[in-house]
Amino acid sequence: MQNNQMTNLAIMGIGNIGKRHLMAINTIENLNLCGIVDYTEEARSFCYDNKISLFDDLNELKKSTKVDGVIISTPTIMHHENAISALNLGLDVLIEKPISATSHEAEQIENIAQLNNCSVLVGHQRRFNPIILKTKEIIRKKKIGKVIGLSGIWALRKDQDYFLPGWRKKVSAGPVITNLIHDIDYLRFIFGEITEVSAFSSNNINNFEKEDIICTNFKFERGLIGNFLISDSGTSPWSWETGTGENIHLPHLKENNLRIVGTKGSLEFPNLKLWSYKNEGDNWKNELESINYSFEEVDPYISQINHFIDVINKKVDPITNALDAKRTLKVALAILESAKLNSIIKIQS
Repeated sequence: MQNNQMTNLAIMGIGNIGKRHLMAINTIENLNLCGIVDYTEEARSFCYDNKISLFDDLNELKKSTKVDGVIISTPTIMHHENAISALNLGLDVLIEKPISATSHEAEQIENIAQLNNCSVLVGHQRRFNPIILKTKEIIRKKKIGKVIGLSGIWALRKDQDYFLPGWRKKVSAGPVITNLIHDIDYLRFIFGEITEVSAFSSNNINNFEKEDIICTNFKFERGLIGNFLISDSGTSPWSWETGTGENIHLPHLKENNLRIVGTKGSLEFPNLKLWSYKNEGDNWKNELESINYSFEEVDPYISQINHFIDVINKKVDPITNALDAKRTLKVALAILESAKLNSIIKIQS
């Protein structure tokens, strides 16, 4: 994308994900980081070392410099308050996923945005990844026939330092809300709405409030069913991040962590290996063969920032708006509710 005017962005929260957004910002021409809003000592040191203007609140930043949009990358429990403050200043926002801690907060964000004629883009950046777009195309073209099921694993053992902040011990920062929510979003994007979930969970490894491991079942509107096992306390090579290399701090192992089963074939994901019968075979007595689909490698965070610039400049609507992100959040919250109540939860539209 070629920009012909300067766009000024601020970042609220310069933790790990805020720094990831900053890396993307630094690659884009005609884009200016006008400041960071954060009150931690770590942020103060970071901004001093990198010669970035630091502000204690967004009002102070807006009074001091020109700002067109705000990236909100604070902890989930702060998203609602931070988003409302930015929207009430008339600023478009890119809110890191999930949009908020509750569906009610997401609705408030959506309503305040409409009142102030502002746009909300939610940071489900995988929608910009060619892997997701190619998979959506494969499914749409029925390359594996009618999709009937899927099964995935996300299991990485996070380091103990990761859990030092108290908020990361809470359910609002557990692997469902922090990690699985990405998978929920791209599954919805590719296969349509999820209508029911059931789940079991345990926290007997770290004994934090949050879950250590959870297994969930999905039922989709289109009839397919699936499951996902997720843990931030288990050791494995199976995750989106290690499969794609998206997280630069993790090893790139190129292992597939999701399998999609159709009537005429199956697809291993995210490396897109498609299995089908040879010589137009149609049952288990026939030999299988595989092909690998190629796809362009891009940094989805850069694509997302470029999209946000177009949203600010009123060229496009957000690919993931507040309403869409609220639906993903509702599925994640329903999974946690199911595990707590030991019951099947229907997702209300």
